[in-house]
Amino acid sequence: MTIKIEKQHNILLHRYETLFINSPDGIACFDKNHIILDVNDSFVKIFGYSKDECIGRNLDDLVVPKEMKREVLNMTNELFEKGILNFEATRYTKTGHPVIVNIRGILMKLDGEILGGYAIYTDITEKVKYKNELEATIDQLMSSEEELRAQYDEIQEYTEKNEELRQKYEIAIEATGSFIWEVKIHQKTINFSKNFIDLVGYDAIQKESIYEVIEKVVYEEDRCILIDSINRYLAVKDGNIDTQIRIIDKNGQIHWYLVRGKTIKDRDGNPRSVHGVLVDITEIMLKEECVTYMADRDPLTGLYNRRKFSEVLRDELNNSRKGAIFLLDIDDFKNINDILGHVYGDEVLKRVASMMKDTSWENMIAFRFGGDEFLVLLKEHETHKIEEYAERLIGFFRDRIIVDQMENSITVSVGIVQYPNDGNNIDDLLIKADIAMYNVKRKGKNNYLFFDEKMKEKFNKKIRIENILRKALKNESFVLYYQPIIETRTGKVASFEALLRIKDFNISPEVFIPIAEETGLIIPIGKWVIKEAIKQMRRWRDKGHNSLPISINLSPRQFFDINLIDYIKKTLEEYDVDPSFLEVEITENVFAEKKFETVNILNRLKALGVMISLDDFGTGYSSLNYLTFMPLDKVKLDKSLKDKFIELENIKIMDSLIALVHGLNLKVVTEGVEEVEEFRRMRRAGSDYLQGYLFSKPITIEEIGEILNKDYTKLLPK
Repeated sequence: MTIKIEKQHNILLHRYETLFINSPDGIACFDKNHIILDVNDSFVKIFGYSKDECIGRNLDDLVVPKEMKREVLNMTNELFEKGILNFEATRYTKTGHPVIVNIRGILMKLDGEILGGYAIYTDITEKVKYKNELEATIDQLMSSEEELRAQYDEIQEYTEKNEELRQKYEIAIEATGSFIWEVKIHQKTINFSKNFIDLVGYDAIQKESIYEVIEKVVYEEDRCILIDSINRYLAVKDGNIDTQIRIIDKNGQIHWYLVRGKTIKDRDGNPRSVHGVLVDITEIMLKEECVTYMADRDPLTGLYNRRKFSEVLRDELNNSRKGAIFLLDIDDFKNINDILGHVYGDEVLKRVASMMKDTSWENMIAFRFGGDEFLVLLKEHETHKIEEYAERLIGFFRDRIIVDQMENSITVSVGIVQYPNDGNNIDDLLIKADIAMYNVKRKGKNNYLFFDEKMKEKFNKKIRIENILRKALKNESFVLYYQPIIETRTGKVASFEALLRIKDFNISPEVFIPIAEETGLIIPIGKWVIKEAIKQMRRWRDKGHNSLPISINLSPRQFFDINLIDYIKKTLEEYDVDPSFLEVEITENVFAEKKFETVNILNRLKALGVMISLDDFGTGYSSLNYLTFMPLDKVKLDKSLKDKFIELENIKIMDSLIALVHGLNLKVVTEGVEEVEEFRRMRRAGSDYLQGYLFSKPITIEEIGEILNKDYTKLLPK
C-alpha cells in the first residue's frame, strides 16, 4: 500500500513538475499603475504579509528592497511594453528573508487598453524543500512500520499540496489564455486541458493518435511543420518543442498558437511523456502580418514595392532561373501633375496600378518602382513570348483612364532586360532597363525596347558628357564664342550671337545642350551664359568701344524657369547694361504647349526692354499666325528654309515671306549664308540681316577686333 501511494505521489509530482517551472503558485492581481488589487493565499504564505497589508501597495515596493528598484522598474516597463514576462529572480518576504522564485507577468487588456495584470510567483526553494522532506518521509516509512501511520498524515498533506498546486496552475492558465497538452511517448496519444477541449470541441480530440488530432484541429499548411517538430523531438527525446502553428476552433475560426513542450522523465531518467503549453499569439501574428504587408507594399497603389521586387528577383537569380524585367514609365505624366495637380496625378497612378493588377497574367508580377515608374517581373525567357507580353501590356493602356469624369489617354514606355543574359546583379539590371526605357522615350514613346550593349555605350557617353558639364560648371570651364550678324544693307557687323563651348573638349553643342536640358543643368549653365554675355558688353563699354548687341539662346526649360526674368533684370542692373543690347532667341517648340504662359513670359521680357527673336523659323510647327500675337522683334529664317527657296524660280516665295514678316513690323535674319550668291539674292529679297560662314565662323572674343570694321558688301560682284 505504501509503495503504491509513493508511486502515485511520484507520478503526480513529476506530472506537475513542469507546471511548477512554468507557473507560479503565488498570484498577485494589479492595476495599470502596478498597485495590488488582490493576492491569493499562496502569495501571503510566500511573502508573510496579510492580504490587507498587500492590497493598495505597489507590488515592487512590497517584495523588492530599495537597492533593486532600478532593475525591477526596467522589468516592469518591459512587461507593459511586451505584455508578458517569464524570468527567475530573488524576492524578499516581510521579514527580509530572500526567496528564489520564478516570476511570470501577464497583462490584461480590453479593446487594446491595459487594465492591469497578474504576477505569478513559483517558490522554487519550497519545491526543493518538499522534495527533500518527501524523500526523508519515504525512508522513514520503509524503515519502520510503527512510523507509517505517523507519516501517513504528512503524505496526505503533500497530496493535498499537489492538488492545490494543480488548481493554482489552472488559475494561471486561465489568466494567460494558454492550454496544456501532454503526449504519452510510448502510446503516442495526446491529452489536453479542459479549456482547449472547449475551444476545438470534444469530437476533435477524440482520436486514437496524435497525428489524427493534428489532422483535425491544425491548419492544413501548418500540419507538416508541427509533425516535423514533434518527430525531430521524439527522435532525440531531449531539448524542447518550440514552434508556431494555426489551429481551427469548433466555429471554424483560425487562431495562432505558440507550441512549447518538454520531456518528463521517470526516476531512472527515462523519458515518459512530453508536457507543454499552447499560448495564444493571434494578436501578435496579426500585427506582424500587418507590418509585413506594409513593408512589402506601396502605400499609394497597393502594389508590391521596390524592396519586395529586390527580394523576388534575388530569389530568381540565386536559383539560376531565367526571365525578364519590364521598367514601365507613364509618358508625359509630369504634364498631368503640373496641369491637374498631384492629387489628381495620384488618382491616375492608382488607376494605372489597378489596371496592372488586372493584367497580372500568369508568370507576371507587378511592382511600383517609384514616381510614375512601375516594374514587371516576367518569369518567361523566350524572346517572342516576352514580346507578346510587352505588346499586350502597352495595348492595355491605350484605353482612356477616367478620373473625376475626366478622360486621360495614357501611353507607356517600356524598357526590357532579360536575366541572367543581361546581368545577374539587381542594380545592374535596373540600370540597363532604365537605359532601354530612356531610348524608347527618345524614339517617340508608347513602345518597348530590349536592352542591348550599344544602348549602354550611348548611355555611358551621356553620363560622361553630363560629368564633363558638371565639372565645367563647377570650375567655370565654359567659354563663349561669337558669330557676327551682318546688316544686309551696309555689310557691317550689327550684333553677335553668343554660342556656348566647353574648354578643352571638342564636344558639339548639338550633343551637350540636349543632355544639359534633360538633366536640368541647362538652368545654371544658362545663367552663366546670360551673365557672361552681359559682362562682355560692359567690358566693351569700359574699353571705349561701341557696344554691340549680343543674342543668347534660351532652351524651353530655361524659358519656363520662374527665376529667369528676375535673374536677367538683376544681372543687367548689376553691370549697368542697357536691356535693349541683350537679345534672347527662342525656338518654335516653345509655342507647342503652354501658349498662354509663353505669351505672358514674352510680354514680361519685352517690358524689361530685352529684344526677342524667333530662331529656326520654318523647321517646326509654327506658322505666320504665331507672329501676329507673339511680342517679337525679329524672325530668324532657318538655313533649311533658305536652301529650299533660294533657287531662282522660287525666290519670289522668299520675297513674299519676308514681305509678310515686314508687314508685321518684324526684322528678318537669314541664317546659314555660305555663298556670295546667297548673299546677293537674300539682299535683293529684303532680308534685314544675314548670318553664316560666308562672313565668319564663331570666333573667340580676342578675334572680334579683326572683323568689327569690316565691310562685307565688298564680297558682292560689282
